[in-house]
Parts: sequence; C-alpha cells; structure tokens
Amino acid sequence: MTVLARIIGTVAVVVPLVGCSGSTEDVRVTLCKNLTTSLQGSNSIEWGETAFTFRRPEYATTTLHYEVITAGKASQKTSACHFAYEALDDTAVNLANPIDAYETLPFAMSHDGRVLSDAELLQTVNAEQKRLGRDAIGRLERNAQDLAAKIRAGVSG
Repeated sequence: MTVLARIIGTVAVVVPLVGCSGSTEDVRVTLCKNLTTSLQGSNSIEWGETAFTFRRPEYATTTLHYEVITAGKASQKTSACHFAYEALDDTAVNLANPIDAYETLPFAMSHDGRVLSDAELLQTVNAEQKRLGRDAIGRLERNAQDLAAKIRAGVSG
C-alpha cells in the first residue's frame, strides 16, 4: 500500500469522528445550555436539574435549572427551550426516548422568566451554530495537522 493510500484511508476514518464529543447528553439539552450560557454572559453557571415536558404532539419543553454565581453569591434561575414535534409516526426509538421525536432547534425560548422574541432567538441560535462550526473546523484543522505530523514522522523515520 502506498503512503498516499494510507493517508487517504486514515483521513477517511478520522474526519467523520472529529465532530463526536462522546457526550451522552441529548443535543437539545446541550443546545439549550449553550444558548442559556450565551444569554447569561460571563457569569459562572452551575447546572442543576433538567426536566422534559411533552405536549404531544405539538411540542416538548426542556427546562434547565441552574445557579448563577456572581461575586460569590448564587441565584437560582431557569431557562426553557421549546421544540416542535417532527415525527410522522411513532417508532421504537421515539417510544424508548420520546424527545427524539422533536426537532433539534427550538422554536421558542424563555430565559430567567423572559420570553425571547423570534428575532432574538434566531440571532442567538445562529450565533451558537456559527460558534459550533468554528469549533468543529478548528478541531478538524488540529487533527489534520497532528495526523500530517505523524505521517511525516513515520515517512522520514
């Protein structure tokens, strides 16, 4: 096998894995946490309980309870993201994990009791998607550089 074939084979295996975080947290919860963090600003957040409520088939709500630590003082807060139902039929996966039947981007959000406008939610979600895209590209670049360095070391050694 030529060096070029090994490089292509390695890249074909590594590239799809770059985006995998290994987290078992539902993507809706992670997104809602990320949106909440961006809305909260630079304050320290300690996450508490996460609750799902379902109003089938219209929507599901992910409610996050958290504490914001500011100047050594903690204050209790909540955020909620609402996700539209998107499944055509119930499947075994949807029955085992009901949140899977809902979209991954929220159609509404409240933060500390305030309902975000559609424009504010859209802007916040877009900013988060751009941040995630930049992070993924950065990881891909770092992994490609690491892989190239290993290949160079193996070829020259």
